[in-house]
Amino acid sequence: MSWTDAWRWLWGCSPPVLAEPVADPVHHTIFVVEIEGFASAGRTTLHRLTLRAGLYEIVQRAFAACGVEWAACYHTDLGNGVLLLVPAEYPKAVFSELVPGALLAFLAEHNRAHQLPERIRLLAALHAGEVSYDAHGRTGTAIVHAFRLLQAEVVQDALADSGGDLAVIASGWFYEEIIQHSPASRPDRYEAVLVRVKETATRGFVRLLGQEAGTSRSR
Repeated sequence: MSWTDAWRWLWGCSPPVLAEPVADPVHHTIFVVEIEGFASAGRTTLHRLTLRAGLYEIVQRAFAACGVEWAACYHTDLGNGVLLLVPAEYPKAVFSELVPGALLAFLAEHNRAHQLPERIRLLAALHAGEVSYDAHGRTGTAIVHAFRLLQAEVVQDALADSGGDLAVIASGWFYEEIIQHSPASRPDRYEAVLVRVKETATRGFVRLLGQEAGTSRSR
C-alpha cells in the first residue's frame, strides 16, 4: 500500500496537495567549498565569472585525481562555492588524505595563470551524516552543520591571516572518527577550534595548506 492509499484509507480523502513523503535518509560524506572574498569590492562581475569557472575546474580535477567521480556526487551551486554530497561507497579518508593536497596543487596552477583579482583561496568544510531527499533537493542537519563550520570566523580568520591558499575545517566527528586514525591525513597539522555560529556551538579542527601551512597560529 502506498502512502497516498494509506492516507485515503485512514481519512477517506486524498492527501493535501503540499504533502510529500519524507525519503529515508541516506549517508553521505559532505564537502562544502567556497572562494574567500568572492564579493570583495575589488572584484568585478567578469572576475567573479572567472573565479567560478576556476573553482569548478579545480574541484573537478581534484576529485578526478583522487578517484572520485564527479557524476556520482550530488552537487549544488552556492554562487561563491559548491556543496557536494559524496556517496557512502567512497572511503571518507580520501577527503582528508588526498583531496586537500590535490586541491592545493590545482589551486597553485590556477593562480600562476591569473592576476590577483582572479586568484583563488579556498575554504572547505568536511563532515558526514544523514541526508534526506525531496522534490526540491537535499536537506539534513548534517548539511546545516557543515555550513556552520564553513561560516565560522575562526576558519575565515585563519586563512586570512596565513599565506596559504586553502583552509580545511573538519567537524569534530570527522576528525575523531577519520582523521586522527589516518597518518596520511596529517592529524598533527589540525588545530582544535571552537565554532560559534547562530545556534551552533561545537568543536572543529582546522588545517591550513599552502605557503605557511606549517606555522603555528594563535586563536
